[in-house]
Amino acid sequence: MARINIDGINIHYETGESFEDSLPTVLMIHGAGQSAATWDYQLDFLRSYPKANFIILDLPGHGKSEGGGFRTVNDYTVFVKSLISSLGLRNIIIVGHSMGGGAAMLYALEHPENVSACVLAGTGARLGVAEKTLETAKNNYELFCEVSPERTFAASSPQLLKDAFKEGLLNTDRNVCYWDLVACNEFNIMEDVNRVDVGTLIITGSEDILTPSKYGVYLHNNIKGSIYKEIEGAGHFMMQEKHEEFNSLLVDFLINLT
Repeated sequence: MARINIDGINIHYETGESFEDSLPTVLMIHGAGQSAATWDYQLDFLRSYPKANFIILDLPGHGKSEGGGFRTVNDYTVFVKSLISSLGLRNIIIVGHSMGGGAAMLYALEHPENVSACVLAGTGARLGVAEKTLETAKNNYELFCEVSPERTFAASSPQLLKDAFKEGLLNTDRNVCYWDLVACNEFNIMEDVNRVDVGTLIITGSEDILTPSKYGVYLHNNIKGSIYKEIEGAGHFMMQEKHEEFNSLLVDFLINLT
């Protein structure tokens, strides 16, 4: 566990025991209302992978980081840029889930010289959120936390994952989560995503109802040279629900890069 102060905000992140400047860095960005815990099932793999550093951050207002969150995906991208600059990161493999995938794509569009590859999980060029979901998150956050796990995970996924997800939401400030969802709903780079010009792995879950497979297919059809993989039986959190398959896809992609 490590901390860094970005623009007066103490930010928590996970990293390895050592950091080698000559190696690329895997930077992992979680989604709306979430935290670095999104990637818990990737930690052991990343700690043992010898050809890359890794950073798994809590965005401001999330997890163990201070701050109050932001109102747009672009604002989160600006923060990610500040983090990258403060840590002196170069040759980044940027991994984003859902809202974090939006930030990853925006950063890759704006700073392709600093990105060697993208991994986009459960995300899209547009991230619409149902009006009823927004209303519930704003007006009855406890109900939102209660019903969200069943929509977020495949029906067959372990209850312990759903319970941990609910606990994570309850531990997130309701205003942070609500404005994250608004940020997702307003995010739209469908006309720009074809300018992403780095090696890209796109991963979707076959049972993801929040960002259905068609979102990933659209990315694949518009990002030249991208690789598209669909994990059967997984919902929105395929990196937890089917972590062995997700990690296998990730390591294969990294090996070809590093």
